[in-house]
Amino acid sequence: MRFRRTWTGVLLAALGASLLAGPARAEAPEEYNSFRPGQPWLDTGGKVVQAHGGQVVPATDAEGRRIYYWYGEDRSKGYFNSPGVHVYSSYDLYNWRDQGLALRAMSSPDQFENDQYFAKLYKDYSAAQKEVVWRDLSTNDVRTDGWARPSILERPKVMYNRFTKKWVMWVHSDGPSSPTSTSTYARAEAGVAIADSPKGPFRWIDSYRLNRVPSDSVPWCGTSSAFDPAGGMARDMNVFVDDDGTAYIIYSSEENRTMYVSKLNRSYTYLSAAPENAVQGKDFVRTLACNQREAPAMFKSEGTYYLVTSGATGWDPNPARYATSQHILGQFTDRGNPITGAGAANTYRSQSTNVVPVDQKRNKFLFMGDRWTPSDLANSPYVWMPMKFGEGGSLTIGPDTEWTLKDLTPYTRWTVTSAIPETVWLNDPSSLPSTVKVTTADGSSQVPVTWDASTIAQPGPASLRGTLSDGRTFTRAVVVVPHGLRYAVNAGGTATPDWTRLTQAATTEQPLLNSAPEQPLGTDPGTGTTWGYTGSSAPAGTGDLYTTLRYAKNHEPLVYTFGNLEPGTYTVHAGYYDPWPWANRAAEVSVNGTVVDQQRLFTATGVAASYGGVQVGADGKITVSIAPTRSPDIQVSWLLIARTA
Repeated sequence: MRFRRTWTGVLLAALGASLLAGPARAEAPEEYNSFRPGQPWLDTGGKVVQAHGGQVVPATDAEGRRIYYWYGEDRSKGYFNSPGVHVYSSYDLYNWRDQGLALRAMSSPDQFENDQYFAKLYKDYSAAQKEVVWRDLSTNDVRTDGWARPSILERPKVMYNRFTKKWVMWVHSDGPSSPTSTSTYARAEAGVAIADSPKGPFRWIDSYRLNRVPSDSVPWCGTSSAFDPAGGMARDMNVFVDDDGTAYIIYSSEENRTMYVSKLNRSYTYLSAAPENAVQGKDFVRTLACNQREAPAMFKSEGTYYLVTSGATGWDPNPARYATSQHILGQFTDRGNPITGAGAANTYRSQSTNVVPVDQKRNKFLFMGDRWTPSDLANSPYVWMPMKFGEGGSLTIGPDTEWTLKDLTPYTRWTVTSAIPETVWLNDPSSLPSTVKVTTADGSSQVPVTWDASTIAQPGPASLRGTLSDGRTFTRAVVVVPHGLRYAVNAGGTATPDWTRLTQAATTEQPLLNSAPEQPLGTDPGTGTTWGYTGSSAPAGTGDLYTTLRYAKNHEPLVYTFGNLEPGTYTVHAGYYDPWPWANRAAEVSVNGTVVDQQRLFTATGVAASYGGVQVGADGKITVSIAPTRSPDIQVSWLLIARTA
């Protein structure tokens, strides 16, 4: 989560000025024996740990003991003027010893001659190579070389290469593309450095644009024309070394719209094939296309590759998602949000940066996140949380409460084989079974289960969560149906399977007042009621209740009128989703002329909203208006009208 294209140079300068105070200092802490997500974390010398956007790498020390190295951005001076990439070491993951800067940034090109560190490290570099190093490592805000903006070093990730016995660091390397450029995110490259020791010094090699699909092979996300404005850009990134020693770089590309996984060469210092020669499926894969994801973190469990990502909403936290694949250069399948209940909407106010394999053979993993604080980057806290597996390898992250490594339990695969109802009444789990059959490689047994009421607290498509008596959890896709339903509209007019299930369940109580998923305002041919939409609009999408929608045109509001309602109290339920989340659209929602939602945001995650206490009198009408509050036009996925009294 970075400034990206939304922050101006003036605001960046103001932010940098506000951070001159630097990180807080404190007395050396007592020895840590737990993780405290979001709390201040001091190193063994009593200073705030400076390893933002980082990674923990397990290794073996000279005595054969397991040791961990934590690399990350040094933000002790705020957003600009970063000293470089910091490294810490630990034997227990709780207490970290400062090992200094693994990769040093530069403040002046004169350092190649006047600073012994840089003079020795780059003594064999040509003038052209030194120019590249200075271009990429010059992070100081006030530059003396005529360039308008500094360079950026983000999300450093390190691997040990068992073939070359070298340590290799990849970094999101960004900055202006020319001396007059005022963008700090114009180059969108991945940079690489190499060292003989995990502590460094890492010697910078170069930075590159990476793989991309041919310009005429796919449509650019969000438009109908086929071209390639991204040019192999690489922003938020991570690295992964497979069991056979093959290394990969994972990065957000195409203006953060799409994820790529690219194979590296044997030395880990460049791609396995130059972009112009790379073959998709052999050298790289373009996956999760048009999903607007960043902050990737990859790990492997029982032969399955997991990819945890976040949405792209600047510094603001958002829901995490994870995807899986049986082949690292195959297509990844989205598995949804690994967090349910509290924390699901914003990943406990954090963003993924890495996954630590604490004990991979026993499936013990740790989630590393950052809680970015743009007003005080130096003291932005870390959010490390436990990761657990459920049915069939499903992933759960959190919560963000204090915990220890003992909370990471071993895992073997299991499956619930009982049939679960496809529809559930809103806030009513009474139709769900009290026991389920659980099957493992050793057989099956009936196990008591409790159901998470929060997962059926909103209508529409949902992920129902069950917890077995021994603490294991699993989920099932269901459709949550309100009692007293009178209208069920799927905007866009498609009778999707989940809309059909919802309406069939609702009619077990009473017939609905609409016989079709959607219609323009008029008389329903099946029921004779008056209802429908007005306003310049069109349908879009396929699939389910969320991904089928109606979008407005010409900056007009979408207005739905529902007639022939009995007098009483009603709740209006609405579903919002945006397949084009980069549009940054928002709306004001009114019911019968009263504003019930001043700023409804549209994201790539389907969200339900409920507006209760709507009084219907003798006119028998409810009118719902959805009007844009920003320049993009707005849309809606579904509307439900339920009588509550």
